[in-house]
Amino acid sequence: MDTLPDVPMDWEPQITPQANVDTVQYGDGYEQRRPAGINYVKHQASVQWSSLTRDEFDQVYPFLRDRLGLTPFLWTEPSETTPRKWICDAVAKAPINARFWRVSATFREVVA
Repeated sequence: MDTLPDVPMDWEPQITPQANVDTVQYGDGYEQRRPAGINYVKHQASVQWSSLTRDEFDQVYPFLRDRLGLTPFLWTEPSETTPRKWICDAVAKAPINARFWRVSATFREVVA
């Protein structure tokens, strides 16, 4: 499995944990919850690279575009030491000027 190219991001990505929980509501207002599987908490990440040189852009953008929504890759969150498996759900590019590019993306953690 491929690993996201090691091109530094501007700042810490925004990481949001999301829980997949089954909920049953009873007539008296009581609600019961349970995890939907053993890996019920997964993370979503919003990442951004600004002021990428053309060489850095050519490493990051094609990597994400070619795997968009389909092929997982390994990435280690800045606060972690172990890589996890992610899918890129969205990627956008914008030229800043003739020499620099901006890339932003949304990653979703996957298990399989």
